Amino acid sequence: MVPADARFCPSCGQALQAPGDERRVVTVLFGDIVGFTGLSETLDPEQVKNLVDRCFARLAADIREFGGTLDKVVGDALIALFGAPIAHEDDAERAVRAALQMQRTLEVLAAESLGTDVRMRIGINTGEVLVGALRAGGDYTAMGDVVNTASRLQTLAEPGRVIVGPETHDATADVFRYEPLGLLQARGREGAVEAWVAVEAVVQPGHRPPRRVSSRLVGREIEAELLERAMTSAFTAKRPTLAVLFGEAGIGKSRLAEDVVLQVIATHGARVLSGRAVPYGAANAWWPIAEVMRMACGVGPEDNAEEAREKCARTVAAVVAGDEGEISRIVEALLYLVGIGASLVDVDNKRAQDEVARAVRTFIEALATIQPLIITIGDVQWADASVLVGLDDMLERLHRVPIVVLLTARPDLESNWRPTGRHNNLVVLNLDPLDDEAAAELLISLLGSDPGPRVRAELVERSGGNPLFVEELAALLRDDATVGALPATLRGIVAARLDALPAGQRAVLDDAAVVGRRAPMTALLAVGGSRGGVVDAVDELVVKDLLVVEDGQCEFRSDLVREVVYGMLTKAERARRHAVLAQWLEAEVAPVSNSDELLGEVARHWATAAELSIELGGIDGVPPDVRDRAVATLRRAGDRAEDRELHVVALRIQDQLVRLLGDEPSVERRQALVGRARAATALRRDAAAMADLDLAETEARSAGDD
Repeated sequence: MVPADARFCPSCGQALQAPGDERRVVTVLFGDIVGFTGLSETLDPEQVKNLVDRCFARLAADIREFGGTLDKVVGDALIALFGAPIAHEDDAERAVRAALQMQRTLEVLAAESLGTDVRMRIGINTGEVLVGALRAGGDYTAMGDVVNTASRLQTLAEPGRVIVGPETHDATADVFRYEPLGLLQARGREGAVEAWVAVEAVVQPGHRPPRRVSSRLVGREIEAELLERAMTSAFTAKRPTLAVLFGEAGIGKSRLAEDVVLQVIATHGARVLSGRAVPYGAANAWWPIAEVMRMACGVGPEDNAEEAREKCARTVAAVVAGDEGEISRIVEALLYLVGIGASLVDVDNKRAQDEVARAVRTFIEALATIQPLIITIGDVQWADASVLVGLDDMLERLHRVPIVVLLTARPDLESNWRPTGRHNNLVVLNLDPLDDEAAAELLISLLGSDPGPRVRAELVERSGGNPLFVEELAALLRDDATVGALPATLRGIVAARLDALPAGQRAVLDDAAVVGRRAPMTALLAVGGSRGGVVDAVDELVVKDLLVVEDGQCEFRSDLVREVVYGMLTKAERARRHAVLAQWLEAEVAPVSNSDELLGEVARHWATAAELSIELGGIDGVPPDVRDRAVATLRRAGDRAEDRELHVVALRIQDQLVRLLGDEPSVERRQALVGRARAATALRRDAAAMADLDLAETEARSAGDD
């Protein structure tokens, strides 16, 4: 059953609604197969086409496996998009992993069935594009310089190589081993492009090496104490306990779990076994449990099958009480679980699962009898349902052993699985964003010094209390004196969360982003009232921690989220919504309120709509006289600000007025230049004021304007 408001099929991800145009940060993969030219000279065209079809079918499967979308196939080249129409927080990483897998796929195909040395050149680039369907009946596609650069990088790659551009490299430098190529001059581009060759992945999918400098957990004292006491109780009373930490990406689940576990190890001498679910690439559905078993037996990725069997047998024999047959049975089941043993391959699937579950439970119980045991599994929102059912069943069958199973997950897991409460102990913690004081403390700790009240307040507000956002913003500030454009990784995290929203909730967020960081409910109803369901959508967005509502005002929990939402709207759509808001404010609010703030808001919306309309050469749905309305409103707002001696506000308004009037000399432009000069003079910015006055005088003399 598909939810009524769904944008994508919950089973296959197919779009259920025609996607509109959006501005998105996308990673573009451009691949070109080389090696078919020689075949074309000797083989029949149908044979060549069949070979190409076979290659592209396998390559398209690789792209889909890593969450990408095959955009188009042109001859023996293909273009794939990662981040559109559905974003993931690691689209750049997915694209590079897919590219490396595609090269391996072609190697296998060439050796097995193609009978020729077919290889591929791949170029990858990340950046903002416009995605949507062309009006002339075209399919969903991406347009922008990012696509062109990916194509150029592909032409520079040697067959069998994957070359990435600077943005892709920056987003994935901790995930892959790269070899630098330096600045390359791509055909058709004026400037050189810095490029790298992707060699291999150095971490598993979904793993993020910590960038933090702070060594102290901030703002989680209450949650840490509660979790630590639950573990202490589990060990003291020998009650198996399930603990689940829920929270959005970057909220600090893993950091909290790590700190508490380290404390419990120190106080109780517990043993820790860890596993992690991965978002893609795991052929073994029981991967997280298999990781735990590998760690328990000391089996490393470098061990061959014989070495793994020896380590597993030795470990099981040392802890499990039983005869040789029982030990062998457990060892074979554990080896089958980790993908090495073959004794259960031909056994009925249900029986094999039961055998594995029994072996894991027996082994874990034996380990916990010897020493208090903590099993941590991260990111279980990506785990197969069988893993969660298996953990439930294991804990229900264990009695009088000191064991804690600690899971971390995103909130969307709750739609598929909820802790049952059948266990002896159950602890569920939902982590909220940090409050402003804790976020500021974390920021200062990461920077090593206080950046000052203005910068500190701005960064805390933008982060919305999300520790990862604080960390990324602090890293940007360390690299530069100001925090400008957000990195692709951060935008990807937010975009992935936005793409999971139903269409009605997403539309309300779009409206709120246009209104501003604080949006009166009346404004949201004015812009989106025709769609209906605005109030219900706002309620859901509050539950999801995206909006906060107080005294009839909706506020984004994080200004960073508002930036991403607004940035994904096309310029035409922004202009239309700004114009609607300006008209509503003039017609409904201005007659009963004549405040400076209201006049400034009207001017801001008209001016933004006008600037965007001029840039795009006119926009359907925006009044044709939008420029005249914006100029008139800005002039009134500027005069009002000057009368109130709000010189900073006056300077901003006059500056926007000058930009809107353009470079063509006119009386209006000269008046705006003089107005901007007056504001600059009041702020003692004499050089800027003199420059404006000189320009105004020059234009006036040329026009004979005494």
